[in-house]
Amino acid sequence: MADRETDSSNRVERTTIKLISTNKTVRLNDAIMIAGFPGPGLVGSMSVSYIIEQAKMHQIGYIDSDFIVPGVIYIGGKLRHPFRIYANDEGTACVLVCDAPVILSGIRSVLNAVVIWAKYNGVREIMVLEGMAAPGISETGRRPWVLSSDGQSDDHGYLSRIKDKRPEATPPAFISGVSGGLLAACLSNRIPCTALLIPSITGIPDPEGAAILIEKTNELANNPFRIDVRQLRSEAEALKRQLQELINSVNRQQQDQQKTQPGTGTGMYS
Repeated sequence: MADRETDSSNRVERTTIKLISTNKTVRLNDAIMIAGFPGPGLVGSMSVSYIIEQAKMHQIGYIDSDFIVPGVIYIGGKLRHPFRIYANDEGTACVLVCDAPVILSGIRSVLNAVVIWAKYNGVREIMVLEGMAAPGISETGRRPWVLSSDGQSDDHGYLSRIKDKRPEATPPAFISGVSGGLLAACLSNRIPCTALLIPSITGIPDPEGAAILIEKTNELANNPFRIDVRQLRSEAEALKRQLQELINSVNRQQQDQQKTQPGTGTGMYS
């Protein structure tokens, strides 16, 4: 039976959240939403894709917007919209994933639509997993930054403050792009949110960083599933070996070139 689409009726400007009705429709119930987008080390995208696979989640909807670059993605054996929502069978956890660029001028519209939909459809908290661009990363002891909104009210109305859950102080940070836009939309719509950030190198896939973020998500979210990250860590070790072999190969080529170039030998005039 073909999937039937139903409009969620939540529309902000030119953005619409559409649900996919199947024989087994999932309804969210006090759920946590976990979001990840392409960024340094691809840790956000890798994290949410791994969670979807390990928790055996199913797509329940997608975001349709004039602000999303037109296109489709072929994944899971079928063509899909690039900006999708997944959920587990119990409806206690869902994942937001985007595989296409969002036009800068429309980020606010798109993400406000997502957060408004989430708030009124059983999502209690939104957690964003993201990489922080770094010139290098430590081989040991790499830990994520955990930044959250307290969602408290005071005499001056709604006041959201960023709190650091790490023992040591965290310097002020500015989170931009789709991740920052989603967090800003959470603050504007008064829904609790948390950012998990891990230092990572731009342009190099970082499955180890994704594994660290997922482990921290398991700890903080108190979610109904526990994601085993051993497979991701194995991929990280394999990637390290491949990168080291590449570095060794480049070094050998450079050494061979130096030996054959004039004036680089060990003779009396060198």
